[in-house]
Amino acid sequence: MREKDDSARGKILEAAKAEFMERGFAEASMRTIAERAGFTTGMLYSRFADKSEIFRELVEGPADELYNYFMTVQNEFAGYSPEYQRREMHPYVAQKIDRMVDLIYDNFDAFKLIICKSDGTSYEYYVDKMIDVETESTFRFIDAVRGAGFQIADIRKDLAHMLASAMFNGMFEVVMHDLSRDDARQYILKLQEFFNAGWDKLLGL
Repeated sequence: MREKDDSARGKILEAAKAEFMERGFAEASMRTIAERAGFTTGMLYSRFADKSEIFRELVEGPADELYNYFMTVQNEFAGYSPEYQRREMHPYVAQKIDRMVDLIYDNFDAFKLIICKSDGTSYEYYVDKMIDVETESTFRFIDAVRGAGFQIADIRKDLAHMLASAMFNGMFEVVMHDLSRDDARQYILKLQEFFNAGWDKLLGL
């Protein structure tokens, strides 16, 4: 019985993923998901309360893994000395972003759903949450470096947010455009080089 239930659940999730990929969350329907899976809507509702629950089932694990890793990286970097932060910021970030690329590409379909198909779900603002954290971390970095006696320029918070938004949305373009993992690495490397030079200029590093 357990194998039968697992098989049915797997068919539902595959059918739902196809429906969300094709129509997006907002336009997807439980009826069509049931039809795609070969089940009745009653059977579908006996396993999932609504399409939001199904969408969450498809993306929650990978989404949490990436976000938690991102937060760990932010907090780890903040724990280093200001001297280390100032000296190693760019190579440190490059290494961690490379790992983020792997986390995304190991679960590409989940992130395709989040980035391209999540309007109307709790994941619609997933990237925006990361942008907000990155903006706050920028000012935490500035305060730490300045507090250690290094010269560093001021920057407006709205500009810092715009730059973080441009960087993160640019990174996730690799998902929107279905780039290969290797091409994504090269694209994001160039993106980092561009923003690193810009930040160094703005902050006087």
